[in-house]
Amino acid sequence: MKLKKAIVFSTNASNIASLCWGANSLAQESVAIVLGTESQAKEAAAWAGKVLWLGEKAPEAMAESYTGAVAELLKKEQPELLLMGCGTRDRCIAAKLAVRLGAGVITDASSLELDDSGAVLAKRNVFGGAAQATVKALGLGIVLTGGGFEETAPAASGNVEKVEAQPEDMGIRLLASAAKQEESVDIAVAKRIVAVGRGLGAQENLAAAESLAAKLGAEMGCTRPIAEEQHWMSRSRYIGVSGATVKPELYVALGISGQVQHMVGASSSKIIVAINKDAKAPIFQDCDLGLVADMNKVLPKLTELL
Repeated sequence: MKLKKAIVFSTNASNIASLCWGANSLAQESVAIVLGTESQAKEAAAWAGKVLWLGEKAPEAMAESYTGAVAELLKKEQPELLLMGCGTRDRCIAAKLAVRLGAGVITDASSLELDDSGAVLAKRNVFGGAAQATVKALGLGIVLTGGGFEETAPAASGNVEKVEAQPEDMGIRLLASAAKQEESVDIAVAKRIVAVGRGLGAQENLAAAESLAAKLGAEMGCTRPIAEEQHWMSRSRYIGVSGATVKPELYVALGISGQVQHMVGASSSKIIVAINKDAKAPIFQDCDLGLVADMNKVLPKLTELL
């Protein structure tokens, strides 16, 4: 059983493909609402059966100013599900849409499926990652998810329909914007990840982990202390209960103890390989392959062999 229609929307255009994979797996028809450039709308058309293009955001408007335009499209299209990203702007828009449409919002969904009645069931971590709740969306469900859906082949090229949309007056104007001084990585869609924890020891040891990642064609990830306490890596690479949730084909955990707050973000990986010098580290209960060793001694040899 599938839903009749699912719509995807995100203020971050790079999330559209992953969200469409989810929509295509759950619904007979997928529609993408795009606020961005014409090229971004055309790219979305490779994944969605139809694209509703709102045009580019007005220079002084906030993304939330287009809530009304999105709400009108949802009323017209009558989807059973709206998939959105987990970004700050998407969360704001989801809350506003819920009020206007009387819809329910499910945040930080790690996976989605349909029950026998066709209702959407979302799994999400609760109690700091110590447990997982299954939540049912009643009526129109607005689900915010980091993606991680199984990759599917692009759908037949969908049509791009230009929609006239004017931003609402929120009493706020965007005066200027500047890029963050740190990198931005969408680690949630990475196929292979090499992640480091406190066992790294020192920042200069990152080079060995990065060499391994390069050999594997993997993205680098980390635990919360590495990003938020040591500041050795950007927060966009932090995996865990308040960071990214990932589902790669291969997850290599280096010097990571495997506390639940981290593993809730990585436990859905298909294969987990762990290297830790503490034989009693919890991660050895969750990994597929484990090696009790000092990662800083093992990595050069492992990289050489690869």
